[in-house]
Amino acid sequence: GKHYGVYSCEGCKGFFKRTIRKDLTYTCRDNKDCIVDKRQRNRCQYSRYQKCLATGMKREAVQEERQRGRERDGDMEYSSGVNEEMPVDKILEAELAVEQKSDQSVDGSGTGGSSPNDPVTNICQAADKQLFTLVEWAKRIPHFSELPLDDQVILLRAGWNELLIASFSHRSISVKDGILLATGLHVHRNSAHSAGVGAIFDRVLTELVSKMRDMRMDKTELGCLRAIILFNPDAKGPSNPGEVELLREKVYASLESYCKHKYPEQQ
Repeated sequence: GKHYGVYSCEGCKGFFKRTIRKDLTYTCRDNKDCIVDKRQRNRCQYSRYQKCLATGMKREAVQEERQRGRERDGDMEYSSGVNEEMPVDKILEAELAVEQKSDQSVDGSGTGGSSPNDPVTNICQAADKQLFTLVEWAKRIPHFSELPLDDQVILLRAGWNELLIASFSHRSISVKDGILLATGLHVHRNSAHSAGVGAIFDRVLTELVSKMRDMRMDKTELGCLRAIILFNPDAKGPSNPGEVELLREKVYASLESYCKHKYPEQQ
């Protein structure tokens, strides 16, 4: 349909609206000329926003729409309506329902490829354990079970690794130089380096765990992040990618509403 002056998909409409309403700024990791197409539009937000402007999307159209919404309904009613479509309390319930708790821990200093203390073995065992709960978690996310069964399988297959990484990264916020697995085992950074997986381990610690810690990300925000990963319109093969993208946009909107309520001083 036509959004903010040009014909675009629901995904780009939502992206442009969020950018303008929150006055977001982006940076490009490359040369500010990244490819922005249906398959790669989520890879560089800077280039995506520039393409929105280049195709004729109007900032003032977003601002006028927001003003009309305020006059008609009021901001609180708008936020409530958004949350009803994708209730964050249900997303939090999904996280809590599959949360694994264990007091078991190891120092992670073992050696040997098949040793119980081998970090790679421990991580694989924890992943196996979490895969069983991943389907249960997804079915608790609002509207996921309403998708065709084949599409549910496609989305879980496309996102299972990122979903698990997000979970153990958040679980590891309180761990110093390591990660806490679903099995209750601690894997220390030194152990990961000894096992030859230090590079990816450090990347997880730097790009995920430390940032989640700095943001003080709560479990509702984690659940929304994981729901955004789950509703991936770029996964190969869903029967209606537009519907998946619309669900992702609803998660974005509910997360935005939640954060406005939680962090009013940042408005």
